[in-house]
Amino acid sequence: MFVSMADNLPVPKYVELANLLRENLAAKADGARLPSVRAMMKRFHVSQHTVTSALGLLENDGMIERRPGSGVYASRQNAEPTVCFCRPQNQNAHFDLKEEALDKACRARGWHLIVDRFDALKVDAFSEGASASAFIVPPELITFHSPLLQRLTARGVPVVVMGRDTSGERLDFVTGDDTPVIREFILGLKKRGHRRIAYLDCEPPFDEVRKRVESFLEICRSNDIEESLVLDVRAQYGEDSTAKSESYLRRYLSRLGGRPLPFTALIAGSLAGSIPAPVVFRDAGCQIPRDLSLCSIGSDPRAVYSIPPTSDATIHDGELASAALEIIGQRWNGDRSVILSHTVSYRANWRESVGVPPRRRRVCVEAVRRAGSD
Repeated sequence: MFVSMADNLPVPKYVELANLLRENLAAKADGARLPSVRAMMKRFHVSQHTVTSALGLLENDGMIERRPGSGVYASRQNAEPTVCFCRPQNQNAHFDLKEEALDKACRARGWHLIVDRFDALKVDAFSEGASASAFIVPPELITFHSPLLQRLTARGVPVVVMGRDTSGERLDFVTGDDTPVIREFILGLKKRGHRRIAYLDCEPPFDEVRKRVESFLEICRSNDIEESLVLDVRAQYGEDSTAKSESYLRRYLSRLGGRPLPFTALIAGSLAGSIPAPVVFRDAGCQIPRDLSLCSIGSDPRAVYSIPPTSDATIHDGELASAALEIIGQRWNGDRSVILSHTVSYRANWRESVGVPPRRRRVCVEAVRRAGSD
């Protein structure tokens, strides 16, 4: 916070003001915007000439930079670059891993990472943002039209969206391409003899989630899969998708009414589906992979320890983090491209949860009993 000036010091007022601003700049994040000239005139009770002269001294010292039409900012020469990662405040392994990867990547570059957390249920009202030289934000801020995003883009600092193709919004982004790994899972299952494959849509209906479902159906059609089925959990943002997936699967198996499973392989759209699925199907009398093969988009370090270990798809968070910082560095170095982006491919990890289809499809009698008693 800026402090008031003392009166009658034996130095010119603009030098005194420059010294005060210099002290405050030492505590400010790189790229932080300074108050307007008018605001400083009012705050320090000085003339416009005094403020502009003080800013001139700081500019000559390389401590600030003027951006026409935008304002005056702490210079990148003033302090180590600071990157702010905006994320939901709730415990979330997905964001925890990204935060850890970003922190490691920033330290490797000599940059500083700060974290700004928001309430996942009030993202549409999230407007507070830490002072930083650049921001990495999740796609939720776009989905729910957070006022923070507009404020950040207007500030003129680099903003990178992590986790969605935002070329339509003309925003820099890094994201994962899951289409190749969905194709690899489907072709791998087909090679093992599976012709009836289901997809568990267990994430909120974001654009990338809908595209994932569309990719699944299109790849199944183009590869002569006899039956492709989408199980829609109807998850909503802010809900516990894992608990909702478990509840949905139990109800689904109950509704089968003793009929055999209409699929021999299940691809879960995320960990929210792959975590409860083995338990639900085991309770229903179906063993994985004897009666049902299971794959998952997304990964969990615990997947290798599940019984049986789950086939999943991983994306290297460190690679995403490095790509996001590379884009920020390009913007700082003056790259004026309309959009900068980087896409990282998922990698399939085949494990014991996938086998050949059963000779006879399992009737989930136990699921009917259990669901009826819930």
